[in-house]
Amino acid sequence: MDEKQGKRDIVGAIRRLVELAMPDLRHYYRMTKKAKVVAVYESSGEYFCDVQPLRNDESADPKEPVVPRVALPVLWGGPDRGVVCPPVTGALCDLSYYDGDPNYPFISNIRWGGGMSAPKAALNEFVIQLENGVEIRIDQEKRVVTLTPQEVRTEAGKNWTVKAGQGATVEARTVIVKGAQSVTLEAPNIYQNGNVTTGGHGGGSGNSIQNGDLTINGNLKVNGNTTTTGTSHAGSRSGGSCPH
Repeated sequence: MDEKQGKRDIVGAIRRLVELAMPDLRHYYRMTKKAKVVAVYESSGEYFCDVQPLRNDESADPKEPVVPRVALPVLWGGPDRGVVCPPVTGALCDLSYYDGDPNYPFISNIRWGGGMSAPKAALNEFVIQLENGVEIRIDQEKRVVTLTPQEVRTEAGKNWTVKAGQGATVEARTVIVKGAQSVTLEAPNIYQNGNVTTGGHGGGSGNSIQNGDLTINGNLKVNGNTTTTGTSHAGSRSGGSCPH
């Protein structure tokens, strides 16, 4: 027996001894594995997944059972704070174990793949997307874009301030501005383009007060009585009598 054959026999003997002592080393020490989320659920304010380990080619491994109640990675933790975005069933992930102990699994990373692609984004763009058409995006021009086919609602317990360095535009088929007590418009010049209809609270008749001069460039039609307090000057002809 030559020297190489002797070394092979020694290595083989050691391997057999290890197999007798620990038939499956995977039960004692585990490395990070590819895996797939098969269930997602909430329990006592925490979120967990059931995870199916995969082979490196991401095919199912029938020898590996589903690992239940696996902890999800946490972003920005603290009392009642953090970002909650549990993965969907079928998402790919990386399954790891604290100190390699199979009794303490956790998801160390969520990966795209398996038919689930990343949101479309250019380089230097930031995107948070729930699904196609529902997203918050900071684009390459540093503009913040929010897309949704449903309603957008913001609430403030006290004051709410929107400040723009230049122009601000609100565009919609119908725009309603409500104030529980009052609405104030402030500007050196306020322009109204279009027909204006005024009414009282609740849609009834109300009063309109103008503090300052009023100039009307065009015809004036009054459906109702007119009361003038002060001196009136007429610089045009009247089509009818003016009782004194």
